Amino acid sequence: MRKYGKRLLSLLLSLVLAFGMMTSALAAEGDDTVLKFNNGQLKILLLADCQDGAVPDGRMIQMINDALDAEQPDLVVFLGDNVVQVGKALNEAAIRQIVEPVTSRGIPFSFVFGNHDGEARSEDEMLAFYQSFPGCLTYDADPEIFGTANCNVPVYSSDGSEIVYNLWFLDANNYDEEVGAYYDHVHEDQLNWYRETSIALEEQVGHKVPSMMFQHIPLPQIYDFVQEATPEDTVTWEYMGKLYTNRLIEGADVEGFAGGVPGAPAQDGGQFAVLQERGDVVAVVNGHDHVNAMVAHHEGGIDLISCPTANAALDSYGDVHGYGVITLDESDLSAYSYDTVSYASMYPDENVFTGFIKRLSGLFSSLMIIFEQLF
Repeated sequence: MRKYGKRLLSLLLSLVLAFGMMTSALAAEGDDTVLKFNNGQLKILLLADCQDGAVPDGRMIQMINDALDAEQPDLVVFLGDNVVQVGKALNEAAIRQIVEPVTSRGIPFSFVFGNHDGEARSEDEMLAFYQSFPGCLTYDADPEIFGTANCNVPVYSSDGSEIVYNLWFLDANNYDEEVGAYYDHVHEDQLNWYRETSIALEEQVGHKVPSMMFQHIPLPQIYDFVQEATPEDTVTWEYMGKLYTNRLIEGADVEGFAGGVPGAPAQDGGQFAVLQERGDVVAVVNGHDHVNAMVAHHEGGIDLISCPTANAALDSYGDVHGYGVITLDESDLSAYSYDTVSYASMYPDENVFTGFIKRLSGLFSSLMIIFEQLF
């Protein structure tokens, strides 16, 4: 009976996905919200841990605007801890502050929730508000499974004729109640949903679809690149029974740097193993670790990408701020390029006065949005 139920579930998933693919294929020719490669490339701009309120730091908002103009991305992804504002109206004003620079340019966007988002307001309510903006690609594929807004977004070829890539968005959840007051992980029912959806997508397309996965909290396997502490180390962090320091292992296959020890989940929920089993995910992209900006090439065949915070407040988690850019090439979907652009490199001549002007300008625009939201 159980085997029959599993076969029936797989058949239903295949039918639902097939219907979705047919309707999406019809829309791909004329719907700007259907994601397609743009002349053979897809550029994704990453904004991690904006983590501000209804009156955000004006320097961050200026950076977002300048990044969008400089990069001209095809998609923007917010990597969680997007806003930390309590109260419905003010929370929605905070969301508008970071989303409207994107939507005003007609750029589609997606997002995941971080551990701090849900501390401010119901994630279901925030999801509905995000979805009220044009170009929001995030949805809740299965409200019955753990977390909010677990979903996938297929990417079509440049001519819109077929699905050639896939983007996964998972809620890495908040805090682990089993361990207590430490970070949670992607749960088993979420992984089951990923596995079944991935299989159904493969059956419909005729082959495994290369993919990238986005979530807020990194995988535990990031610690395969972190140096265990020695008696001389003054900065140490205990993780899964071992003591680590804030350095990467010398000679490790890593591009970029770690400014601090990763905030990985309290326990390994088996996500990495499930991704290896399916073999379609090229890389997992996370925020959360504000001062880490790196690509770790894991020997297990999946890259682990950490994007630094977009919050430009120089007193926020150390002096590492900026955004990430992923570029996919339709001619080689097994590869990608990743770059981090720092706030300091964007504004090398910024001083106390020019920074204050940005913050003051941001204050006035924020107050206008708050007024509109309240009245």
